[in-house]
Amino acid sequence: MTPSSAFKYLLFSFLGHLVCAGCCFAQEKDLPVDRKGLEKLGEKTALESGVTNYLDSAHLEAVVRGGVKEGLRVDFSHVKQLTNGVKIDPAKIYGTVQAGPYPFEGNETGFKYRRYRLQSTILGGKAVLDVGSLLVPSKNSERWTDRGQLGVLFTVFLEDKGRDRFLGAYSTLVAFKKQGELYLRVPGLVGGPFINRATSESPDRVTISFISEEKVKAKAIVSGGKGGQRVFEEEKPSLEHELVITGLKPSSTYEYKIQAGEYVTVGASFTTAPERGGEKVRFAYLGDTRAGYGGILNKHMGVNYVTLERLCSIAYSKGAQFLAVGGDLVSGYTAVPSDFDLQLHAWKQATLGFWNERPVYAAMGNHEALMRVFKDGSQYGAEVDRWPYSTESAEAAFARWFNHPLNGPEVSDPRRPTYKENVYSFQYGCVKMIFFNNNYLMANQPLLYGGSPEGYLMEDQLSWIGAELEKADADPSVRYVFLMAQEPVFPNGGHLDDSMWYLGDNNMRAGVFKDGKLVLEKLGVVEVRNRFLAMVSGSRKVAAVLGADEHAYHRLLVTKDVPVGVLEKDDKDKNGKIDLDKKETCSPFPGRKFSTWFLVNGGGGAPYYAEEDTPWNSYWTRKGDPAERRRGFFYSSQENILMIEASANKVAVEVYNLHGELIDKVEDLLGSAGRR
Repeated sequence: MTPSSAFKYLLFSFLGHLVCAGCCFAQEKDLPVDRKGLEKLGEKTALESGVTNYLDSAHLEAVVRGGVKEGLRVDFSHVKQLTNGVKIDPAKIYGTVQAGPYPFEGNETGFKYRRYRLQSTILGGKAVLDVGSLLVPSKNSERWTDRGQLGVLFTVFLEDKGRDRFLGAYSTLVAFKKQGELYLRVPGLVGGPFINRATSESPDRVTISFISEEKVKAKAIVSGGKGGQRVFEEEKPSLEHELVITGLKPSSTYEYKIQAGEYVTVGASFTTAPERGGEKVRFAYLGDTRAGYGGILNKHMGVNYVTLERLCSIAYSKGAQFLAVGGDLVSGYTAVPSDFDLQLHAWKQATLGFWNERPVYAAMGNHEALMRVFKDGSQYGAEVDRWPYSTESAEAAFARWFNHPLNGPEVSDPRRPTYKENVYSFQYGCVKMIFFNNNYLMANQPLLYGGSPEGYLMEDQLSWIGAELEKADADPSVRYVFLMAQEPVFPNGGHLDDSMWYLGDNNMRAGVFKDGKLVLEKLGVVEVRNRFLAMVSGSRKVAAVLGADEHAYHRLLVTKDVPVGVLEKDDKDKNGKIDLDKKETCSPFPGRKFSTWFLVNGGGGAPYYAEEDTPWNSYWTRKGDPAERRRGFFYSSQENILMIEASANKVAVEVYNLHGELIDKVEDLLGSAGRR
């Protein structure tokens, strides 16, 4: 990194710290939450609210430096303040740094990954990486001559008055070259490249995104098809790049490389989407990949890096054409924008082996939370979505880090954050995917200060979902529909007290402030759930509703006889709650047209949950016949990934654990639900 680009990163980070340290400048004047009431409480600082990553992108990109005979220098001397605002002496940083080729033997593998071969000790905030040893024949797996690219992993601690502090484990990408006797850092890519927006709406194009270390006019070199080699070059230099590759054929494979300055990526390939209605479709689904337990890389920068990368490799090897992710990508729940950005950056790097060649589509989870936190005396404080919404909300940050379709609904209240790129749909062959967001405008005390609780859907989004289902029903090229969001419609383990159930408490709902008064949404969360159930059960083409949040796998078939809870019948004392502890009933849903599968995969690496009893799963688990029990409900706490295959005659699902073992299978989702 040059001094100028390093300064840019540092300046951006510094400004982010100013914003998150309790300052309230550059904010919208009229908000849908009780701004005055919240600010009377006092906003927590970054130190008070806590962070996942003590270092940010500015820190990391400036750590590895060139210019010495011994190799590349590792120097933390620029790290004088952590993301929580605490000032430190960088000479008290110590730990280890590991490095190795990325991608490791990349010309031989489709799924790109890193392999570490070097390790150095960090003392006094400094170390040296002996990258020259990787050019020695016995270690030169890449047949490098005078240059290469490394994956670098830092594990760092801080000496702190006899009680040392773990600052975390961090990774980045570093390109280098040998010039004379010196090893120099070459400005390369620090993120990507990623294949995006491969859909049957536009099967003639894809978008390739990536982040370069310096501002450059990057180019994509694409070969394949009858057109031979073509070059797509940007008009002006940039750090964040989106190259739209056009003139492609549907269902066709192309080779590509990215050139940024003198840096060129190892070759990779991508395949365009099929035409609408065309051919067999195979995709993977997982969720809840945030930090877990087991070791440093299981909680790496807010991500369970080990599990996520492994599950992505299974999806790749089993032929998934794209990967759908149900939210809770990262640990989140931070008031520091630079912390949130680094977590999402880490997540994208963990999925890079898959995403380098095949597209990834994600939903927002409750852990995709970038907040303002206020001091109300409670453990977590009063949390609301971060404003200004256009630049600092969780929704705005999510849109910056993903390249999703732009066909989501318009917000009915212009004061609220956008739905763009967090609510969207697309078609891939015969399958339509509908991503919705039941963690929008999230707040932990919506009945006091406004905002929306976990699991809730406002009217504008509900109406959009209904319209998308109607369009799918009327489109002969769509054979199957999948809907997905993070919060389970029917929780079965770990989240019965929230999701779209709240233990039957329909009083929970979203609210917005207008003219200084809280105006609650007309429908409570149970009513919203049942309206959603009516919509999905009314469409013959809905193969399944996919969820996450509960760190396990479960599938539930909701038939006409399965009790789900109906306010009009079950709320006997009319207090707005179906209270099962008070022996109130839980009735089947009368507006159901077709039986519907609800599948949850939250087994992407977050700490596991075990099965709990619910009215809907008890309907199946209490059946005497084991085959009948398994037919309608199954639960497993294993880390897992779903492989879903849609063909002309059926759509099937297979569930694999982290070791590639098959733990569940449904041969025909629509047939088993009686939808044929």
